[in-house]
Amino acid sequence: MRRRSEAARDVDLQWPTGLGTALAIASGRALSYRRGVPRPVVAAPRWSTARGRHARRDPGTTLDAGVVARWLAGQLPPGRYNGLVVGSPHGAALHLAAALGVPWLPAAFELPTADIAAAEGSGAAAAGERHARVILDANPDVTVRQIYDPVWRGWSPAATAYAVVRWRRLPEAYRDLIADRLRPGAPIVVTRDVSRWLTVSGPEGYTFQLGGRSTGLAASDYYDRRTAPMQSDLPEDSDGERSVDRGFVEDLRRYASAHGHPVRQILYRHPDVLSGAVADLYRDWLRAGARTGNRLVVECGRLFDPWHVVRAGLVPYWCEHPLRSAVRAASWWLAGSEPFTSVDVLPEPPGVPLPTTAPLAEWEAVAAFGTRHALVDGRCARAYPSGSVPAHHATQVLRGHPHDLPYLPFLEADAALAGLAQRGQTDGLLVL
Repeated sequence: MRRRSEAARDVDLQWPTGLGTALAIASGRALSYRRGVPRPVVAAPRWSTARGRHARRDPGTTLDAGVVARWLAGQLPPGRYNGLVVGSPHGAALHLAAALGVPWLPAAFELPTADIAAAEGSGAAAAGERHARVILDANPDVTVRQIYDPVWRGWSPAATAYAVVRWRRLPEAYRDLIADRLRPGAPIVVTRDVSRWLTVSGPEGYTFQLGGRSTGLAASDYYDRRTAPMQSDLPEDSDGERSVDRGFVEDLRRYASAHGHPVRQILYRHPDVLSGAVADLYRDWLRAGARTGNRLVVECGRLFDPWHVVRAGLVPYWCEHPLRSAVRAASWWLAGSEPFTSVDVLPEPPGVPLPTTAPLAEWEAVAAFGTRHALVDGRCARAYPSGSVPAHHATQVLRGHPHDLPYLPFLEADAALAGLAQRGQTDGLLVL
């Protein structure tokens, strides 16, 4: 009998497991709790009907991006909504959707590519192109960005290699959601990460990316050290792996306009900018509802829970990765904010210490901004930096905060976007 861990790896290799997937599931869970309805049970389908482990382990054989879109939209509880937030995966975008009382959905999804993680040198690029060609042939409305980061090689196949599949057109499941489940005139907010990276272009719809910002290194660092699998090809400046395809935005705009829904956009150059702006927005929202707005929770990576943040009346600040740069940005934001009486920090262990990883002492310095209560979560601290903490640990921690009743009325989208525009006008955040 195969071990449970091996079976789990097979499931992971058949289905998206990236940040966007985790955010979509959390959005559906938060909406279900707030509405007091059961959470939808949506099983992840298997791609291949062939027998045998190797057939099941190849997600490219029958990948259907439309099925993925239906599964993501299926996380949402039944009923109608006052809007929609869609776009680049970002914890603060999820918190924004929770404050608006609307769903969050991704404009792309990640697919593990363990066979590429096991390749070396030019083999990674060649394997990525072969894998992408299968996906593109079956799904003409997507693009594929193969990510290969040798820094993580030997420690985490999931971090070493994965493909980002981006929709170039609005998938059918999203169209149905807009047409059937949004109230008349409900706005749609698109959050777009407009950061840049170096990539190498392949066949139509395919690009290869060496490295990523999870290591804290710059794109040029990978190529300067001559570790690129495609050394014969010159990398070009391109959009980052978290970006939204322009075709997706334009198709969404046309379809939403035809159904009477205005489309607004939030563009940001770095994830920390949006995190600070949304945290400020939450504080104003709480204070407008006669709350103190003085209790902060600093989340990191997949350690987040939008429902318990809203339920307990907390101010959320999200760090994408446990890097020195992210902790430094959080510290600067805290230094420029009115003091918080309580600061709880949930640092996600990276699994392997890097020179760019923030040491635990820096996370403790962030918590020390709390004037009465300052705490770095004990389980995260014990595992940091070389261990691991399950994503549901954030839920276990945040559910310990008392209820802050009655619940505040949801924010209006126009007022929320005006607040974000005011805060981000000099910090690399643009609201259109």
